[in-house]
Amino acid sequence: MKKILFTVFALILPVSASAHTRWFAEGELVAFKTAEPTALYIAAWALIIAIVVTVGSVLHQRNIFRLGFLRPKAGHAYERAASTFAMISGSFFLIAGTHEYLFSPNLTHEIGIPHILIFIQIAIGIAFMLGIGTRSFALALGGLWVTTFYYAGPVAALEDIWVLSTAAFIAVMGNDYFSLISFSYFREKLQPFKSYALSFLRLGTGMTLIVLGFSEKILHPEFGINFLTQHNWNFMQMLGLNYSDYLFVISAGSIEILFGLVFVLGVVTRLNALVVAIVFTVPLFILGPIELAGHIPHFAAVLMLLLFGNGGHFLVFKKYKDAQVGQGN
Repeated sequence: MKKILFTVFALILPVSASAHTRWFAEGELVAFKTAEPTALYIAAWALIIAIVVTVGSVLHQRNIFRLGFLRPKAGHAYERAASTFAMISGSFFLIAGTHEYLFSPNLTHEIGIPHILIFIQIAIGIAFMLGIGTRSFALALGGLWVTTFYYAGPVAALEDIWVLSTAAFIAVMGNDYFSLISFSYFREKLQPFKSYALSFLRLGTGMTLIVLGFSEKILHPEFGINFLTQHNWNFMQMLGLNYSDYLFVISAGSIEILFGLVFVLGVVTRLNALVVAIVFTVPLFILGPIELAGHIPHFAAVLMLLLFGNGGHFLVFKKYKDAQVGQGN
């Protein structure tokens, strides 16, 4: 049972260490070629995704499974949670920098990332944790993410687009409750964007899931298949089903895309966040603290969406939006 659980979550988690280090593959892998009906697999999963999104949209419009009771009722709960999110994100950037990678383990000095960028990431992490110039350093984080287009290419940059949404969220919300220095030059200037902050976070989280579902599984299944040939963790086969490793990897990527699409559309956001949170939580009991360290900002973003909903902006359906403080409900 433990092996089955590990397999499910290791393959589904869009930001897992195995995904970002290309499934622990050593060296370059040859592009996977198969005689299996790829078009049929993709079509079947596209249909499943369409059905689930449609059902989710209907539930959203009928105010079913909105899970609004999860929203904290205490005054300034959103602002306090935002400050906590900034500190949690800061701890991740500090950990990533001290482990000599930028944002994710595949972005290291060995592939051309300058050490200075990793050092800047460490400074940003410390600033977020201490609440010193939080908004200024958040803007710097956004600029740091832009540099990955040059040093790592557009695909790698888009795989880490959650960094941009995190930067946007923290730039707007800051760390005003747990900061060592209360002065903030950008606080008033960015105040008009406060109601958009959570929506930025939702879009970045969803887009990351979608990009990783395509880039690291559907478009490049060789990494997942290589991993499965070394570890007999295709639990569908363990259940006695004729489910190839190729189909298993395609399925995992499709599920990631489904989660991400639901976030981007802003329908049943809390329900989707609850499912993703469970997916994020279970590996903690299997792999221990190291798993938590690698997923801190992603887990924190999902919890923000679970508690506070879709943010109220950039929605496919305006009905039942979760507006933030000062916007009503």
